[in-house]
Amino acid sequence: MQPKELLTRTRSEFFTTFQNAIQHIVAPAIETMFAKANSCNSPSEQTEIFRARAALQEHREMLAQQLSLNLDQLLDRSLETTYQNFRPSSSALSLSLDNIGLLDSSTFESSLRFNNITQLFRDAAGQELVDLNIRLAVLFGQDDICERENPFRPYLIARCISLSVEALKLPPEQTAILITQIGETLSSNVLEMYQRANANLAEQGISAQLVLKINKTPESLPSRSNVSSVFADTQQHHLGVGRPVQKEFSAPAPFRGAAQDEFPELMTKPAINIEQLFLAVRGRAGFSKAPQDQIVLSEHESHSLGWLEGGAGLGDMLRIAFGAEEDLSWESKSRTRPPIQTSNLRGSSGSQNLSVVRQLVHQLQVAHETTISAGGGAAAVTKFSFAGLDFPAIVGQMHKLLTPPIAKMLNEHGEVRNLIHEQREVLFQLARSTAEQMSIDVVAMVFESILFDSVLPINLRVQIGRLQFLLLQLALSDQEFLSGKHHPARVLLNRIATVALGVQYVESSAEQFEQEFGRIFKTLGKHDCEIPGLFERILNRFDTFVMRELRIQDKVIRRTVKSIEEAQIRYSQFEQTSRTLKAALAVMNLPPQFLAFLENEWVRAINLADRREPELAQRFRKFVPEVIWSIRPKRSNEERQQFSVLLQPMLESLRFGMDMLGWGQFKQNALLNWLNDAHGRALKPGDEAVSDLSLEKMYAIFDEFVNQPPVVISEIATEDKSPEMQKYLLNILEELGLTVTMLDADRVGLRESNDGMIRLGKPARAVDTQELRSRLISGVPIEMNLDGIFYRGCVHWVSPGTNSMVLSFKSHEAPAVISIDGFCQHLTHGTARMVESASLFDRAIASVLKSADALDR
Repeated sequence: MQPKELLTRTRSEFFTTFQNAIQHIVAPAIETMFAKANSCNSPSEQTEIFRARAALQEHREMLAQQLSLNLDQLLDRSLETTYQNFRPSSSALSLSLDNIGLLDSSTFESSLRFNNITQLFRDAAGQELVDLNIRLAVLFGQDDICERENPFRPYLIARCISLSVEALKLPPEQTAILITQIGETLSSNVLEMYQRANANLAEQGISAQLVLKINKTPESLPSRSNVSSVFADTQQHHLGVGRPVQKEFSAPAPFRGAAQDEFPELMTKPAINIEQLFLAVRGRAGFSKAPQDQIVLSEHESHSLGWLEGGAGLGDMLRIAFGAEEDLSWESKSRTRPPIQTSNLRGSSGSQNLSVVRQLVHQLQVAHETTISAGGGAAAVTKFSFAGLDFPAIVGQMHKLLTPPIAKMLNEHGEVRNLIHEQREVLFQLARSTAEQMSIDVVAMVFESILFDSVLPINLRVQIGRLQFLLLQLALSDQEFLSGKHHPARVLLNRIATVALGVQYVESSAEQFEQEFGRIFKTLGKHDCEIPGLFERILNRFDTFVMRELRIQDKVIRRTVKSIEEAQIRYSQFEQTSRTLKAALAVMNLPPQFLAFLENEWVRAINLADRREPELAQRFRKFVPEVIWSIRPKRSNEERQQFSVLLQPMLESLRFGMDMLGWGQFKQNALLNWLNDAHGRALKPGDEAVSDLSLEKMYAIFDEFVNQPPVVISEIATEDKSPEMQKYLLNILEELGLTVTMLDADRVGLRESNDGMIRLGKPARAVDTQELRSRLISGVPIEMNLDGIFYRGCVHWVSPGTNSMVLSFKSHEAPAVISIDGFCQHLTHGTARMVESASLFDRAIASVLKSADALDR
């Protein structure tokens, strides 16, 4: 069946869910608009909202019709162009912010609104949208996983809303209000739409976790706006003597309010200085240079933690910053949560240190002029100014302009430089609140732990260290970065660190991964957090790259993975064939021996024929109702005539099937003799004791079995069936002549004792299986005891729907296959270990919190 034919059902499901959703959006939209109007401070805006609300009530039926009609047309068009070379020209509303040029203000606002609604739908769909993009690439056999090729992408829903509201012919102000409100209201239904679409494709056997081919990470990503607009000639706004500094750097009131009620206000006499904490964190990471009692700082060099409230513990405050309602499982604590307050630092200009601020301006100007000169000649050089930039934007410019090259990232001691700590004074002067000052120190401490993390190789710590200003900008503009364990930026760096450790033991892929790491860090070095979805896009590409490379790069690994998938297919085919056959045989009163032959041996023959010749498998399926009918009493001459016509081809199918099963002549003759006797009894005249079924009725009873639908592996080859599937895997490996080490429960807990004997070890510790499963993904480094010696290796592949993993170990040519449950048992008995005790950021945060607790005590 063609891909677009398979998409027809998915389109119907997606469209039906959309239609159901739009039937219920008017009432909540009207209610929300009423609340917006009441809270609006501008009388003119309030009037326009009320007018738009009245228009929505008046045209509600027409709007529903337009929404349904427009999406129907957009879906039809999108299905035609999916993964095709032809693309329709873009309208002004389809332009992204990356491509906006000389548009008038109304077009720009429309485009901005359109992009915001599209992004709102993307955020609402979340992982379901990513899965759908992958499924469609798999369905069309494409290398690129591209949202633009998704015929159900969020852009279409946003476009549908825009076209439908515009069809009402309302004034521009009301049109804008309604487009935004309908989009916001419908966003609560978007997740269900994509869940239904994914479920439908999954039912058709299209998996979101199959390995895909992708393009490599591009050398650069487009900037949100033209660089020249940021670095315009603003000489008249340049910092100068006599100009109040607080006005130059003050942020709009809404932005300043975003950080309220998060952190405590400025304290006057801190009990802990930053150098003590940094040294404690460094010691936790295994690189302490001097004991803490040797730290001697003068009063003006103490670098106090100005954001720490006098009555609050440092550990408690940091736990709040990291979003922990309770202890993060690192220590058992019973402290109460301190009150949250904030202090705005713009109340007095006396606290500003003009010299350090001017120095930063000068550094950025020089770096900017050097960059522009290198790219476009001296005539293109403009003066750099902070005019129009808020604090996070300034940090973003520091990332792009002041991050040292790799060669200069080590200090005189050979340690990776903590750039945030070096620039702490100037960053504190630019910070607008104690909340931002706390973010500066918290991010610096996290990096201190990462940069001295002895688990990571030095070259990787250098590359991550060059992202310090980028992640500080992210922490200042997105509070979820520090508190959200699953934030895309954290997950990306965690994955890079994990994979970098794992591929050290995969020589065949080392070069490809080094190049991919280089591309990622180069991309992150060129851009700041103003690029929408920067980390999400890189993470999705990197995850797909890792799964693809670790699966296909090594020939033996590739064949082993295909063997596991083939075992899943064979098992699923057997189970489905056996289940449908047993359901039909349940109403038949057959001799036990013949019943066992059909349910077991003949099902195997059907599955063998399926792999060789589908037409033969279909003939084997029809054999079952025919042979059952043939041994039942024949009442009429017509039935006897049917039997005589059917007998010869039926026996040929049986002999062919027995040969395929490898039966010997004696076993074949035994079945044929029994069948001959049964036929003789069925043809005896006058025997009407049994109520017989016609051949046509027999075919009808076995219709589902004969015309069995395509197998859905995910519904049959589940984790609990792993032992049964392993039997098929062993047969396949033997057929292919592959040497693979099977590591499962039979080797769990085996340890060599002093007398040289191998004995069963006692369980060492309990293992959180659910947490472990989330960590066992492609690229994870592991250690296992093989023949009494621990070897380090890498997880190459984890079966999407079952319990199997493919591993490789350095100095071992043969790959290994193990179930996740078996690996958990090895961990429990101490015969396997995870190289990383926790992810990169979790280790860093744990180190910071333990250090803070130690200083508190």
